[in-house]
Amino acid sequence: MSTPNLNDLNDAEIGELDDLLAQIPAPLEALDVVMLDGYLCGVLAQPQALDIADWLPPACDWNLGDEEHGGGAVLTPDTAGWHGARHERLVALVQRRFEALNRQMVEDGWFDPIVMQPLDENDQPLTGRALIEGALGPWVIGFEHALNHFHGLEALPHGDVPDLLACLRRHLPDQSEDEQAYTKALDQEHPLKSLDAAIEDLVGNVVEMADLGRAERLKVTQVRRDAPKIGRNDPCPCGSGRKYKQCHGRDQA
Repeated sequence: MSTPNLNDLNDAEIGELDDLLAQIPAPLEALDVVMLDGYLCGVLAQPQALDIADWLPPACDWNLGDEEHGGGAVLTPDTAGWHGARHERLVALVQRRFEALNRQMVEDGWFDPIVMQPLDENDQPLTGRALIEGALGPWVIGFEHALNHFHGLEALPHGDVPDLLACLRRHLPDQSEDEQAYTKALDQEHPLKSLDAAIEDLVGNVVEMADLGRAERLKVTQVRRDAPKIGRNDPCPCGSGRKYKQCHGRDQA
């Protein structure tokens, strides 16, 4: 379990963030706070570092990039029906949650996902599998939203990634035939007997994917640092004493 984080959002701020997301004007269709939480984790699991300017717009519009469904605009402080102070507060809360999730994953190997207690049509708490799917399905939909916009995680050549993703996708309400078959096998081999057990399983899988993404980012950074670009007039790194353009760089002229 993660240690208390004074910089993370409290319950009142989580509610405030959900309200702000709901106030984002049409035709933009923002994620709710639960889906946003999954989405932020999907961003953090990517093997490339993403700037908030890249990942915030899809959080504020489900259809971003899909002009056929009204997804051609990006939320700004000047968007009609919106204003600067509201935008500034939204960005501040989202950024704090993003940074808190990252710290929890790195320092604790854990995070506390934002999930809600799902209710049936009579406003009664769900039970069993319906409870788990109802609580975690929206969160995983948000995670999938990140994967739809940023493809680095799924492209990682690591054998564990497909299985880790399948363990999340077992909570999706709409599944392909292959996903349904995998979910059935998971339910038989690794049944989730309670919502707490399901949350623990989800968090463990997400943290493992985030670790893989972070390791890839570190590897790329080290390669870039260890192999700086060689200038044409620099000494050849082979040690011949000649300029690079006159030695191993001759064929690259």
